[in-house]
Amino acid sequence: MSDTSSRVETLSDRHPDAEQVGPHLVIDKAEWVPGKHPDSHRQHENQTEYLERYLRCIQCGVEVLRERDFPDNCEGEP
Repeated sequence: MSDTSSRVETLSDRHPDAEQVGPHLVIDKAEWVPGKHPDSHRQHENQTEYLERYLRCIQCGVEVLRERDFPDNCEGEP
């Protein structure tokens, strides 16, 4: 087994919900962001923060909003 395969298996063990997206091993993330939601239909009066959902590669650390936004290559662990 190669080092890369071993690393992916180890990361998969730590993140059982991770999915392979091209060369990336991806998990769903969310965090509270201050301010009103950027989409006007999701804003409400007196809103001070909103939940931002994004995807993160646990191998290279790249964070994107959509799967198609990941780069074609993965540079490994950050």
